[in-house]
Formats: sequence, C-alpha cells, structure tokens
Amino acid sequence: MGAITTIEPQHQQQDHHHHEHHEMPTSGGALTRVALSATLHCLTGCAIGEVLGMVIGTALGFSDLGTVALAVGLAFLFGYGLTSLPLLRSGLAVSAVIPIALASDTLSIATMEIVDNAIMLAVPGAMESGIGSLLFWGSLSFALVIAGAVALPVNRWLIGRGKGHAVVHETGIHGGPSPRIVGIAAAVAFVFGSSVLLAELFDGSADAGGGHGAMAAPAAPAHEEEAAGGHAAQAEAAAVRGLSASANGLTLVLERSELARGVPTALRLRIENGEGAPVRDFAVEHTKRMHLIVVRRDLTGFQHLHPAMSRSGTWSAALTLPQAGAYRVFADFKHDGRNETLAADVEVAGNFDPAALPGPAQTATTDGGYEVKIDAGRPRAGRESTLSFAVTRAGRPVTVQPYLGARGHLVALRASDLAYLHVHPTEGAGAGPVRFATEFATAGRHRLFLQFRHAGGVQTAAFTVAVAR
Repeated sequence: MGAITTIEPQHQQQDHHHHEHHEMPTSGGALTRVALSATLHCLTGCAIGEVLGMVIGTALGFSDLGTVALAVGLAFLFGYGLTSLPLLRSGLAVSAVIPIALASDTLSIATMEIVDNAIMLAVPGAMESGIGSLLFWGSLSFALVIAGAVALPVNRWLIGRGKGHAVVHETGIHGGPSPRIVGIAAAVAFVFGSSVLLAELFDGSADAGGGHGAMAAPAAPAHEEEAAGGHAAQAEAAAVRGLSASANGLTLVLERSELARGVPTALRLRIENGEGAPVRDFAVEHTKRMHLIVVRRDLTGFQHLHPAMSRSGTWSAALTLPQAGAYRVFADFKHDGRNETLAADVEVAGNFDPAALPGPAQTATTDGGYEVKIDAGRPRAGRESTLSFAVTRAGRPVTVQPYLGARGHLVALRASDLAYLHVHPTEGAGAGPVRFATEFATAGRHRLFLQFRHAGGVQTAAFTVAVAR
C-alpha cells in the first residue's frame, strides 16, 4: 500500500475531501453502516451488469445458461469498473487499481450473482417471459435486492477484518453514486418485485383449480360444432386441440409461412385477439409462458421450443428444419385461465418424401442411448388410460431429473389429423417409471413424444399407440 499513500500529497489541493482517511469501525452500528454503504455501492455496479446481461441474453434468445453467464460476466465488469474509476481518476496506476478492485469486490459480487441468478432460475417463467413482461422485471428487481441483503453480512464480516471494502477505504479515495439514492431505489425495487411475484403467485393459485390432471382440457375450439349426437361431439371437442390457427377469440399468426431448409431461422409469431391486437398476458404453465411444438406432417422431426416474447408481443425462437416438407407449429399456452393450443403450417421447399408411421412397439431408443419401455395397457377411446414409461441405460434403471416442473413431458398427436393432446405425469419426484393419466378422444393411431431430463440433457423417445374403440 506504500505506492498508494504517496499520491495524496500530489492531489491534496484538488481532491482533499476525497482523501480524508478515517479509521474503519470493527463492530457495532458504525460497522453495519459502513458495510451497508459498501454493499449499495457494489450492488449498483452489479445491478447494471446483471440487468444488461439479462436483457441482452433474453432479447437474443440465449439459453438460460448463456444468459446467466453473460449477466455474471457483465456484473463483475461493471462492479469492478465502478470501484476502479474513482481510483484511476485520482491518479493511481492501473497496476495498483486492479488488485484493490479485486480485493474489494470479488466476494461481494460473487455472493450477489449466485443469489440473484438462483432466484431468476427458480421463479417459473422469469427467464422466458421476455423483457416486455412484468414477471421478468419484477423477478429481476426482487432478486437483486435479496442478493444485496445476503451480501450485506458478507461485507460486514470482511470490513470488520480489514478486508473487502476496507481496502478501498485505506486509499482515502471514494466515489460512485450516493448510497442514499441507491437505497431508495432498492426499496422501490423490492416493493415492485414483491408485488409482481405475489400477484403471480395468487394468479397461479387461482388457476390451479383447472389443474394439471389427466385431461384438464379447455372448452371446445370455436371451429368444432356440436354434432347431432351432442354429448359425444362435445367430449371429443374438449379432448383435442390444435386443429386450427384460431380458437376462443385468439389467432396464431406466423410471420413467415416458408422457411429455408437446413438454415437456422428465427421463427416469429404472435397471438392476436379478436381485434387483431397482440396478446401479451400469458400465465406460466409447466414453468414456461409459451411452448412451441414443431413436427413434420409425417410425424417426424419433433422439436420442443421455448420462445422469448418481445415488448411488442412477438414471440421468437431459433429453429432449424433439416428436411423438406410441411411442418405443423403448435403454440401451447395459457391465457385468461384457459389452456390453448393453436396451430399453423410452415413449408420447407424441396422433395418431400414422407416417412411411414412406425407401428406400435414397446421400446424406443433416444439419440443419447437411453432405452424407454412403454406400458400403455389397452387404451380405449373415451376412457381414462394410464401410460407408464420406464427408462434404462446400459440395462440399468435411470432416475429422471425434473424437467419443466415435472418428471417428464408428453405430447400426443393423433396420426390422422395431428389433433393435439398435452399431458404431464401423475406423480411428483421420485424413482421408477414416469406415469401419465390421459384420455384419447377417438380410436386410431397416435404418436407419443416423451421428453425427460437426465445427466443435464433432455432426451426424446417416440412411440406409436393404437387406441381401440
């Protein structure tokens, strides 16, 4: 620290009020006040980087891991920068400033980043809701304030031992935003974030009445009318979705109906209301606000995407379609307490050579080498059926990891017209087979796509099931 103290005489006249040195408190309320000031200072730089990282990563459609990595990197950059700038302006050399900034902020920023990113990942739909969503900003505001609160005792402990922000204090050089202003901003952010999350919690509790049961289906789509049989027609209409781009006053609008083959493309879409205005309020369903299912008309090329929504209400997701043909795009979401599935086609030019639908089989192998065995019993139309999937690898049972808030995710498509059925497991965490309870509306062959997570990766297994009358 000798090199540091020699600069004070050089700048004493122009910056004397910044260079006054006071002995750091080691206990009591004085130590807490110093720690609070240091925490708010560090939180400012951390928040700038975190917000920029989250906004950039979300807007560009990065994965959760990519967005978090960008946010963490920028948080450290701005955190160190906010501490270093006053030191550099006072005349300290970069070689002297770097170790001071590292010693002062590293543990504090690391604590904040672990806490706030953990909260963002833990809040269902926060990372996917998009920068135009209140849930995104509410979760981020709440996460940053809680992160600062957790970092406060860490900074207090460090300063009390002459470490952390005490290293900066030894230089007698101080700068950055007013702790009072930052404190007021943090209080406002906490109230805002808490209000948003509480509103989301109560909204989700109210919607839970609809449930995720065997077949918690919405009312019949608008394009299906009652047949003369009455009850049978209503039952089938309630059990299938995704036969039209419009239903219940909502319409799926794809920005493009033709995509290039084998080229990564941003698939963009909107959900519009009856007046043609984009819908922006979507409830979190299975930890996401929007699920996009893409599959070729011959039931090959299955993809499950989670797009991000822009401020204008446009959803976008990166999509690559490797083969020519017509692809069905299903938008699966929850709006106004109702589960909706709207669908439209995109075309990929080229020679379309449709694949034959595989016959029913008891086992399927994923690209990752997992073997999945299905026990479907004898499913009959109009009756509840239990579907059980046992996962093994190299002959050993596999305990699947949580995926989208459950042990697995299942999409069923009726082979004749791609009518859509979206279900989830009947039990929570644990070992053993993944089970689903569902009801097939009609007889005929259905293609099932099971997704599960293991060893950090998502696997997909496809089955054909014949449903009897």
